[in-house]
Amino acid sequence: MKNVLIVDDETSFIMSLSDGLRAYSDSFNVFTSENGKEAEELLKTISISLVVTDLKMPVMDGFELLAFVASNYPKIPVIVMTAFGTPDIEERVHMLGAVQYIEKPIDFKELAAKIIEALNAASRGFISGITLPSFLQLIEMERKTCKLSVRSHGEEGALYFKNGELLDAETGTLRGEGAACKIICWDDAEIEIDVHKKRSKSIGSTLSHILMESFRIKDEKNRAFNERRAENNSEVWENGDAKGSPFAEDSINLNKKEINFMAIQDKLKEFASLEGFGGVAVFTPSGESLAVLEVTGSKTNIKEVGVLANNVLMNAQKASLDMGTGRGQLVHVEAEHANIIVRCLNEGTDPLKSQPGKSHIHLVLVLTSDASIGMAKMKVGSIITQLAEDFRM
Repeated sequence: MKNVLIVDDETSFIMSLSDGLRAYSDSFNVFTSENGKEAEELLKTISISLVVTDLKMPVMDGFELLAFVASNYPKIPVIVMTAFGTPDIEERVHMLGAVQYIEKPIDFKELAAKIIEALNAASRGFISGITLPSFLQLIEMERKTCKLSVRSHGEEGALYFKNGELLDAETGTLRGEGAACKIICWDDAEIEIDVHKKRSKSIGSTLSHILMESFRIKDEKNRAFNERRAENNSEVWENGDAKGSPFAEDSINLNKKEINFMAIQDKLKEFASLEGFGGVAVFTPSGESLAVLEVTGSKTNIKEVGVLANNVLMNAQKASLDMGTGRGQLVHVEAEHANIIVRCLNEGTDPLKSQPGKSHIHLVLVLTSDASIGMAKMKVGSIITQLAEDFRM
């Protein structure tokens, strides 16, 4: 039985939620806390599968709780309860990836559906806990003033916010935007949240711009690293003396995705010949990008578009299964300024779960609004089949 923790400072509200969710007791147990501190203690003593939390609470607010969860229980998914206030905030929260949301006032059936969906997805490995970029966007969305202390693999840094605006950042000798980009690129980040005294503003760019720049930097570093490892692997085995090479251990441990990185990029480059090509990417069903090819200078962020398009495909697949028409394989979104094609290739029998020895990938292609869609769909079907070998589990 899964355990769900609901955190809110309104006693009558959480009692009402607990009563309303009792009808789903065969699917999950409900535990409640009235602030982040109580929730923190409960997380230490009970195995919690999902956290549902408000953000504005006394003693220890939702942000501090999310920081604690991200640092200590990174695999626990989170649903945030919030009143958006404006369509702009609602749109931004859609971009938070692993963090789901539900708007107040709460509808019991909607909350139960989100809880069950998140628990099922987590059991299949599709949803992980809150990430640092997601956490930063929540701070911006809720206009919070705070200092974030971030640690990752021996490195330390700090990010300073005022009313949701990123003022400054520092790590080592770096300060400002460069420091912020470096910190956001860190993996397995541990987060602590605290108040800060008045801090001068040294960052002129928006948080969205800094996040996108950080993703670009990280992608470039990963690409260069994989290319170097592939080259080193080739040199080692050409020399016929892997054991005596300083790269011997790396070459033996190279996984399949790294070995085929250049081949994957070559296959994606075939899309560049399409009229109106704007970018293409390969994603896991959970929205994690595996490979990306963008047009230099393009205003379209293929990763952002890809995550949202991936969600559209997943919803369409669920709907097609509910309708009894089988698993949906392709979605075409015809927008005012672009055409977006999302294609699923799943060699397994489970429509949602990846299976050993089987490939399960989603391909997202972005074209201009006047592009030839027929030719594009044919190429998508052909190339995604070629990519299946590269991404077999």
